[in-house]
Amino acid sequence: MTGTPEKHAENWDLRHADFNDNDFLYDVYSVMRGNGPFARTDKPFLPSNPEGAWVAVGYAECVQILQDWEHFSSNPTPEGAERLTGDLVITLDPPRQQKFRKVLNPYFSPARMKALRPEIGTETDRLIDEFIEDGAGDLAEVAWRQPGIVFFKFLLGMPVDDVPLCVELTDTALNGATEQDRMTAWGGLYRHLHDAVTARLDQPPRDDMIDVLLAAEIDGEKLAFGDVVSNAMLLVQAGLETTASAMSFAYHYLATNPAERDRLIAEPDLLPRAVEEFIRFAGSIHGIPRTVAKDVEVSGCQFAPGESMIVNYASANRDEQQFPDADRCILDRRENRHLGFGAGVHRCLGSNLARLEFQVGLERVLTRMPDFILAPDRQAKFHGNSVTRGFRSVPVVFTASERSR
Repeated sequence: MTGTPEKHAENWDLRHADFNDNDFLYDVYSVMRGNGPFARTDKPFLPSNPEGAWVAVGYAECVQILQDWEHFSSNPTPEGAERLTGDLVITLDPPRQQKFRKVLNPYFSPARMKALRPEIGTETDRLIDEFIEDGAGDLAEVAWRQPGIVFFKFLLGMPVDDVPLCVELTDTALNGATEQDRMTAWGGLYRHLHDAVTARLDQPPRDDMIDVLLAAEIDGEKLAFGDVVSNAMLLVQAGLETTASAMSFAYHYLATNPAERDRLIAEPDLLPRAVEEFIRFAGSIHGIPRTVAKDVEVSGCQFAPGESMIVNYASANRDEQQFPDADRCILDRRENRHLGFGAGVHRCLGSNLARLEFQVGLERVLTRMPDFILAPDRQAKFHGNSVTRGFRSVPVVFTASERSR
């Protein structure tokens, strides 16, 4: 470590190398909350806020900001907007944002997700089959591949063979070592999606999200082609990295806490609550930007139009005022209104899918390798900062079993 939690809290640098640690960053957040509900950073969160930003770190303040789109806009500053490609649903405010989401909402309905459960189980079993007979494997492979396969195959309508490339590009775009690396990866992902969407123009329509975006009309006008590509890219990013990172943590936690693993096996009805707790305790997305649109006061602090605000989900989810024993992972936690999926009009569109992928991913591993533990002769590999966090390798050993087919 090159700095103490107190030093980091003075000027939070979301990509600092010290945060490549599974616990230290939360110590920094604790100090930030102790100093007040808002912190300040002069480090850019996105190209849209090069001058730095305020950081909301308290739960109540984060919820208030996320629910108040009239004062805290999802639109970046005019300077930042020039660097974005397309009209992204995540950067829109109502009423256009609501009209845009209305186009996509049916594809993430609870009923549609429930119908996908058998397919998600089958795809998860196929990944487990790759190592189940060996008595050893890497559960990070399941965590990082399952969400992409499910999303590409059953919702987006893109080839499953594209998943590894899109995972790599998304990961570099979010976590690359330099701004140039990150922008190059975003460009590569955009070009890949541009080519995929272009190819669909001459094909018969299918019942998937790319065709939904191509056919969508908002206020009587079709989406510009660039908007279709940009929103497909956004859906890819959201559908790959976030669920994978959180699931990788859950696998590592259970592999290193066999009593908790055994409890989930003995009490399968506990699984939905455990998934919510894993998302609260170790959710991969740590913050989302907002731009102050009007003069506003929150918890005695004044903010002026044009100022940037980062809503720090992860800090809010460790706020003791909302979550008793917030720094403990309590699998049967009952009161758990976490912000892992955000709040307000921009609450995560794919939360139903993410929950289902997560639940099935844990269920199949617990069922098929109930005695898995972390491999004693191999090291788990964690990578993270204040953008996304997760395990890139979770090597485990277990009693070998037969393939599912």
